Amino acid sequence: MILDWKRVYYIITLFSYVITIFLGIAYIYNNSIITLLITLVMLIISSILYCFNNIKYYIIHLIFYITIFLFLVSRPTIDYFKYGLINTYQEDVYRFSFLAVIVSIIGITIGGLLVSKRENKLKEEIKALKNKRFIDSVRKVSLSVFLFSYPFYLVRIIERLVYRLNVSYYEYYADFKSELPYFTYTLSTFVVYAMCIYLATKPNKRHSTIVLGMFVTGNVINLLIGTRNPFVLSLIFSFIYYFMRNQTEKGVWIGVKEKAMLYLGTPIMMLVMGFLNYARDGEGIGNMSLSELLIDFVYKQGTSFGVLARGYLYGSNLPVREFRNYTFSPIIEYITRGNLGILFGGTPFVSANNSLELALTSDRYAHNISYIVLRQDYLAGHGIGGSYVMEMYTDYSMIGLFLLSIIMGISFIFMMKSSYQSGILFFSITLLILNNLFFMPRGSFTESFFNLFTLQFWGIVIVIFFVAGLINRKVKHVVDNKGDV
Repeated sequence: MILDWKRVYYIITLFSYVITIFLGIAYIYNNSIITLLITLVMLIISSILYCFNNIKYYIIHLIFYITIFLFLVSRPTIDYFKYGLINTYQEDVYRFSFLAVIVSIIGITIGGLLVSKRENKLKEEIKALKNKRFIDSVRKVSLSVFLFSYPFYLVRIIERLVYRLNVSYYEYYADFKSELPYFTYTLSTFVVYAMCIYLATKPNKRHSTIVLGMFVTGNVINLLIGTRNPFVLSLIFSFIYYFMRNQTEKGVWIGVKEKAMLYLGTPIMMLVMGFLNYARDGEGIGNMSLSELLIDFVYKQGTSFGVLARGYLYGSNLPVREFRNYTFSPIIEYITRGNLGILFGGTPFVSANNSLELALTSDRYAHNISYIVLRQDYLAGHGIGGSYVMEMYTDYSMIGLFLLSIIMGISFIFMMKSSYQSGILFFSITLLILNNLFFMPRGSFTESFFNLFTLQFWGIVIVIFFVAGLINRKVKHVVDNKGDV
């Protein structure tokens, strides 16, 4: 008898969900926060298992669930399994935090279920030759923009590194202000935009790897500064791009070499990141073993659980204004006080770093809550960060958190579907969002797709597609005159 391993795995996944449901029922009866924590951990495990049933469309869900655990759940989990209790905060704080994460995970899961089974019945009718010519033109133009703007991207990061070498990490975070001309900033933003458009044209593996390698290399400098997130996010971005391309070109993009790099490189990178936790503060790791350093790294990433806890405790102390919205704050501020707002008479913020102005007058949750909790330490460059969970809950309550999480789950599936279709623009947008998406559990909800509302993004999109169109027409004209078909 031949076992159907897909069916076996599906049964294991189903069994995991059944255990989760029983734990949830047990919590209703015993009201124990430990039971609730175990229910949450089992829900994450079940959700991760489910992703592998249809990993082609659920890779974004998978990594997002992992980051939710890493940033929002790992700390109380390690506390419980290491010490047998969780008592940093009161029980009602833990209860709220666990329930908020559960609500979001359920919403994201439901969102995925709503659309993952639907297939696009509309068949794409594309004239292959015409489409290929235009894609080739977009590829050449976007690569040219990437290569032109890349030096400006590097210069701005190097400027930060030079400043950081002369001050502490927290002084850098509180006081750094670029002295370079503003046009260098504008040009540097084109790197990511042009890269996403270039990769959306689906160039071959060698050319894609070179561009991704340049992007990751630039973010190594951020690692030297002490800022880990851009580097890690660039690696995750590269992996997902390889994964997407491998689904339509099996074995070409992810072979034995890539799998070995993934399996060996991931724990090594986690150890290096764990070491950097201490190095950027000028401390050593003492006599920690590798396993202790690994657990310590995971534990320290879980500081964002404190955002949920402090958000619950200090929510009533947040600045009260006639209109306040944390969830879509970056977009609203861009329209009212950013580059777009300035065109219509808006006044920009004086400071881009930790300041009383951002702490008291902005709608940036991370700045508002960090100042309330830390006061002078916040002004010195420290912060507790933010989380999409608290932004949504503060603005729209648990119901809003649930509904917006459903929309997130739907979006994740549509993003994956766009990667398997021929359209360049939608795939470009997907790649742009993926650049910052996985920082959302410890950052702003809008940060990952904020660039879609900026003049810079649409400006460079229009330029690239317009120039590509001109080149395509010229090539077509030459080909037609030669009588080629």
